[in-house]
Amino acid sequence: MLKKIFFCLVLLTSLSVKGQVFTVSGIAKTYAGDTLKMYVVDDYITKNESLIASAKVDSDGNFTFSGNIKDVKVAYIDLTVFKGRIFLGPNLKEEIVLPEKQQITLQDKLNPYFKKAEFFVKVINQKDKEDLNLLIPEFEKYFNSAMGKVFYSVKGVSKATVDSMENVINQKFTTKNQYFNDYKKYRYALLDYTAYHRSKDDIVKELFTGKEILINSPAYAELFDELFTNVFTSGKTSAIVIKDLYQGIYDKSYNTLKRKMMSEPKVGGEKFADYLILKGLKDSYYSDSFPKESLVAVADSVAMMSKTKDFRQIAAKLSEKFTTLLCGYAPPEIFLRDDKGLEYSYQKSSGKFVYLTFYNPNSYAAYADLDLLKQIRKGFPEDVLEIVMIFVSDKKEKMTEFLKKETDVTWKVLWYGFDNELLKSYNVRAFPVYYMLNPQGKLSMNPAPSPQEDFVLKFNAAYRNWKNDQYRQQYRENQGIK
Repeated sequence: MLKKIFFCLVLLTSLSVKGQVFTVSGIAKTYAGDTLKMYVVDDYITKNESLIASAKVDSDGNFTFSGNIKDVKVAYIDLTVFKGRIFLGPNLKEEIVLPEKQQITLQDKLNPYFKKAEFFVKVINQKDKEDLNLLIPEFEKYFNSAMGKVFYSVKGVSKATVDSMENVINQKFTTKNQYFNDYKKYRYALLDYTAYHRSKDDIVKELFTGKEILINSPAYAELFDELFTNVFTSGKTSAIVIKDLYQGIYDKSYNTLKRKMMSEPKVGGEKFADYLILKGLKDSYYSDSFPKESLVAVADSVAMMSKTKDFRQIAAKLSEKFTTLLCGYAPPEIFLRDDKGLEYSYQKSSGKFVYLTFYNPNSYAAYADLDLLKQIRKGFPEDVLEIVMIFVSDKKEKMTEFLKKETDVTWKVLWYGFDNELLKSYNVRAFPVYYMLNPQGKLSMNPAPSPQEDFVLKFNAAYRNWKNDQYRQQYRENQGIK
């Protein structure tokens, strides 16, 4: 009997997963031999993108993406200088056309903040007229035209004119697709708001208060971001008494914050209060409105206590983002190789300080620090301070040439391997960049002083402070003090 039950459960699970499969295929001869990657947008608070599928392009240019998905989500196909947007959903089968491959310039390749041009992926041979990848790109053409008339009108556009434009668009798009109808609704509201024909309060009441939160809809997200900017610090955006929120944040109290948020009638319930808190946490962190530690603590509380699974996941991602380069927390791990092919990670430097620098051979400022770096290396025992240099250039051979020329460079030099995500995670926008890790592998200085900024004096002070902290901690442990 148990075996029969187990078999039924396996069968049901298999059928359930099968019903969630999507496939996207096409021919792209200029990408022959490449492996294309598709990323899905996790949510529109963190805007994280996660790899959902890869596709090897064969010698004839054929490729197929496939994977599992439960709900409609926006995805992007990464194409060197382009990002192709496509809507994925359960049972989706699409045949697409990709633009010819464009070579990325050296400057853009080394720039972790290079912004790729986005476009809607072209779908072919699709007989389902309610397919989102047909409907939304076409709708956006009309919507952007209407928005352009509003933006560039010298005298302004009357409400009657905006209503007329929306009616014309509506006549072209009659469908029962709920995702698309919701999409239209929030786009029209943005158009009305931009044209100053609807107040913020009216739109919030109609489309947000007590309504379903469409966390996978870019139309919902864009309007939400427009209406709710700086949630914790701008009373105009949410009509919440701001001073009542401050105490909850400084007390690191998610419950206090949620209670204060829910006291505002326009919030309308616990779920939307949580979503506003998540938005407020993100905005406040990057605007330096509150102590970072308080925002991290609130994010951690939401991740543990929110009743909504999606919100718990979003809060956990926010907490991870917030602590990425926060002193007292572990920085992003690195797994890079030196000129001999040996892999390095921070674990190999456990027990000593690590002076981490990002170096580019084309940077005069980075080159000017080299002699001082060599003096620092000679001035401290290797079991106290280790220097780790991440070498960023268009060719690994340049690192080899650098090491042959600079024979007195005795520290660890690692090839960055075109890992632009690593550069982005360390906020590398120019060269050189310096960080300091303590012997526990936690970030202790961000940024760390450069060799020209009284490094020896500042490092000695940091070292003494760390030693004193260790003595105090050991004393407390010996005394049984927690």
